[in-house]
Amino acid sequence: MEPAAVARSRAVEGTQHEFGEGALPSGFQRKIARRGLRRLTLALCALALMLAPARRADAAEVVFPEPSAIQPNVNFWVQVFSQYSERDFIIHDRDNIQRVYEVMHLPGGGDPTREEVAYVNDYLKSKYASILNRLATGEKPVTYEDIRVANMFRGEPRAACALAAQNLRVQQGLRDQFREGLLRSRYYRPTMERIFRSAGLPPELVTLATVESGFYSRAKSSAGAVGIWQFTRGTGRQYMRITRWHDDRLNPDTETRAAAELLRSNYDSLGSWPLAITAYNYGTGGTEMAASQFGGDYNKIVREYNGPHFGFAARNYYAEFLAALYIHENENRIFPDLKYDEAPPPPPVRTDFAPPHRSHRWRRWGVHRVSAHHSARSRRHHHHTVARATRAHRVHAAAHQSKRRLASAHLSHRRGRRERIANRGARHREDS
Repeated sequence: MEPAAVARSRAVEGTQHEFGEGALPSGFQRKIARRGLRRLTLALCALALMLAPARRADAAEVVFPEPSAIQPNVNFWVQVFSQYSERDFIIHDRDNIQRVYEVMHLPGGGDPTREEVAYVNDYLKSKYASILNRLATGEKPVTYEDIRVANMFRGEPRAACALAAQNLRVQQGLRDQFREGLLRSRYYRPTMERIFRSAGLPPELVTLATVESGFYSRAKSSAGAVGIWQFTRGTGRQYMRITRWHDDRLNPDTETRAAAELLRSNYDSLGSWPLAITAYNYGTGGTEMAASQFGGDYNKIVREYNGPHFGFAARNYYAEFLAALYIHENENRIFPDLKYDEAPPPPPVRTDFAPPHRSHRWRRWGVHRVSAHHSARSRRHHHHTVARATRAHRVHAAAHQSKRRLASAHLSHRRGRRERIANRGARHREDS
């Protein structure tokens, strides 16, 4: 008998046993049994529908696991994104990120200036490097801060303090920037999630744009990465059209499709989302090298891998994504007033750039699309040509002037000779 038939048979038997044999006519019993079975089936279907969202949430949690090695890092970034403003500065250990020495609030209002940020950074590093170096020499802690820092290293050798003094890092709070990114995401998220679904990707991956740029379409990094998804020119050319006068990285839809293609490729190559998301920041080749060295164990990669340029940003990239995802899923609780704010209108999309205006003289010479390098060469060539022509003109003018002087002198000589001859003839006639 098939399993479904067995289940139905047992349900009927249980219903008949409930009423007892011979209590009611057999036809009436079968009618009641069928009615009870239908009710039981409807109840099971309703229960399945109620549990469906819970199963989807569980699946989302399985899709993006939280490895034990980065749980303190996730907690740290949740606080940076949701609690600390841009005037809060956290000094911590670069590798042991949960070791926070102090959170300093800079008095005043508004965004701190570049000079203020540099001052706080230098002050905090100098202060705690001095404390740690004194503890490393065996000096007994005296002040409250000395004692507090010494308790952080209880049971560790003094050399640990010396190492920590060289491993200090200052992180500025990002609550205000993150909140603005959540507002901007309202405009882009529906389209981006649809693109990711069509590419077979979890729509939650769109949260990665919060970490990349805060959903700011005109963002540009010091490394030359552009747009919401922060593609560099080299990587972007593999998925988009990028020329001197056109850049698809400034089109949110086009660059989102490119990001989906890159993330899909990373996942197919690496087999897990922690590695695939890390590869979006560190590069697919470098992440594949780390995965092959540690057998794809993300915990070991974060703790032990020492590949080129695998630094603080790459080690914390997946943790930042998990922190951003947590805040997005709990947005109403963490930012309760956000629902009353309107999303700002996005800037206009502009991917084409007209070449600079050329004068009619340049057009007449047939020079239309000349690079800056060749323009400079043309200017230098023109300068040298003019200089040579000027020198040649001066030489020619000097030679011409010299000839004129010689001719004038010769003519004067001839005139003088004729006058002398004429004078001698006149004297001769007078004498005769």
